[in-house]
This record gives sequence, structure tokens and C-alpha cells, in this order.
Amino acid sequence: MTGNKRPLAAIAIRQVEKSTGASRNALEQTVALIALGYQVVIIAERGNSALVERSGARLVKTWRWPFKGARRRFWFNHRVQAWSKRHAPALLVSHGDVETPDVVYLHNCVHLASKAINGCKLPGNHEVAAIHDHILQRQRFRRIAVNSRMMGNDLITRYDIAPDRIDISYPGYDPEQFNPQNARIGRDGVRQSLGAASDDFLIGVVTSGNFKKRNVEGFVKLAAELDKALPGRCRFLVVGKDDASSFQQLAQKLGIAERFVWRSTINKVEGLYGALDIFMLPAHIEEFGRVALEAMACGTPVMLSSGVGCAELLEGRYPELVLDAMDSREWARRALQLLDDHDRRVMLGNELSILASHYSHDQQQKKLMDEFKSLRKASTE
Repeated sequence: MTGNKRPLAAIAIRQVEKSTGASRNALEQTVALIALGYQVVIIAERGNSALVERSGARLVKTWRWPFKGARRRFWFNHRVQAWSKRHAPALLVSHGDVETPDVVYLHNCVHLASKAINGCKLPGNHEVAAIHDHILQRQRFRRIAVNSRMMGNDLITRYDIAPDRIDISYPGYDPEQFNPQNARIGRDGVRQSLGAASDDFLIGVVTSGNFKKRNVEGFVKLAAELDKALPGRCRFLVVGKDDASSFQQLAQKLGIAERFVWRSTINKVEGLYGALDIFMLPAHIEEFGRVALEAMACGTPVMLSSGVGCAELLEGRYPELVLDAMDSREWARRALQLLDDHDRRVMLGNELSILASHYSHDQQQKKLMDEFKSLRKASTE
């Protein structure tokens, strides 16, 4: 440690950039730790120094193993352990690739995802699975935080981790950016830019990418079912950075290619949420799905697959909005019910916006601070 009397906290994450959910989590953790009186260092292979400094932390870059594969992740773990031995942080927060006596924040369950997406097990040398298995089987951490109950249940069964060592930590959203008023500024113009006439229904999937995982194939199939029920009345939007050619070919084969709009990722995504009549995420698996929470916060009705962690917020009160990812006809039937009932859509959008407000950054930040307080207390006992 330096001469600074504040205790040192280190956050280990291989890449810290604003564009990823894991990076946003690390920066949110930085704010919480500083509020609790820590000085914070973020240890990463790649990172935006200015972004890290704006959060109040200092970036420490480690040398990156130059070849892809499991060794790259084990090397990062090795370098963080060496740094920790020299600097003795009071708290070491891992983002899945580093062993720690404190807390691991796990953002994905690669074994569960492989089964859900591909129907098969991962090879033994899979780079993410290898480091996760190493860390989770040894269980040297005090706590492990996951994005959903779905993830927690997988860890309990796969690694025999005691349930009382697992924290469900739902990601939050920014209410200043994502709210009904902000989302509907220029709504008519946004819809027109997407080819939606005033009496059209606009239905969309908004993601960062990985169209296979997010089941864009299923979205195209349900779109075909909806087009049969409402010929020429629906426009379908897919947003994300991925190769869309195979899905576009499927839309062409099903005779609905002209009803689709494909866009890459954009910054002011709230305008897209506000333009939609229904937001859908029929993913095979989504460990949480912050985009769904953002859409809800914007007052947009959502329909989610049961493989989406965010669906856990809906399943008790709105079970009709949680569906089997593979049942395209049921998705179309439920969507048709919503599209036929304007008042229901408006009411549902308002209710979902209120529900989402309980998971804003501020709300989740309070929970995060409580988690860190608990860890600090445990470490001193």
C-alpha cells in the first residue's frame, strides 16, 4: 500500500471498457468501494485509463499473454496474484478469471450456455470453462455474486457450492437515460426512420450481438407467424453487432425479408426502446439481460424467454410475458393479444416502468455497498 491511510481494494477484470456489461459493473463497484472509504485499483490487460480515472480508480495494466487459449486467462490470474502479494489489498474483487479470498463476480455460466445453445458439453480445453472450473471447484472465495437465480442454481448443482455463499446481484440501469419521457422524444421520427408507418406495429430485439445466443432465428420464425395473423401490419427490428446473413436468408425464405430492419449497436438506444410496441428477447440463455430491464424502464412491454435472467423479475406477477424460447407460435399468439389491446399495452408499459425502478443504479448500488460492508466485516472477524 501507499502512504494513503484508506484501505486498498483491487478489482481484477481482463478488459475494462464502457461498452460491456462487465466493465460497467466494475466501474459501479469502484464507486461503491470509494463511498465506503477504499482507494481502488482496477487491474486489467486492456483498459481505458481516462474512463477508469473518471470513476475514481487507478488503472494497472498487466502484460497480456499473446496467444489465445486457456493459458491467457491463467496467466492473468498469475499476474494478479503476484501484484496482490506485493501490494496486499484489503479486498480483491474478481470478475471470473482470478482467484480471490473475497468475492467473485461471475457474469456467465459457459457450461450451461453451451447446453442451452448447442445442446452439448464444452471441450475440456475451453478457455473460459477451464479457468471457471479452476476457481469454482477450489472455492477459495468467501462469496460469489451472480446475475440471476438461474446462474446460482447452476453453480449449486455443478460445483456443489453452498447456497448461502451465493449472492444474487441483478445489474442495474441508469434512470436518467432510460425512462418513458426520454425514450419517447422524437418517437414518430425514429419509427419513420425504421420504416414503420403510423398504424404499423414495431416489434424488436435489441442486443449487443451474438445472434445465435439471443435466438434471432426464433425471432424471425415468430415474426413470420405474426405476419400471417396481421399481414403487412408489423415491422421487425433486430439490433446488434453480428453477422446477420443467415437470419436474413431465413427471413427471405419465409417471405418476410421486406418487413425486417437490421441495425448495428447505437449509443442512444433508449429512442429505439421508446419506438417499439413490444420488446422481445427470446434468447436460449441470457445470464441477466440488462437490455430487457432498460426497455421496461422506458415503459415498453417486454416478452422474454424463460432462459433470460431478467425474466425472474416478471415470472411471479406477469407469467404470461415469460415463454419457452423454442415455441414460436406461442410467442406470436401472446404478442397478438398485446397488439390487439392498446390499453393493455399502455397499462403494462407503465407497470413495468415502475417495477424496473426498483432495480435502478441507485437501488442496486445500495445493495452492492451492503455486500461490500458484509465482506469487510467478515474479513476482520
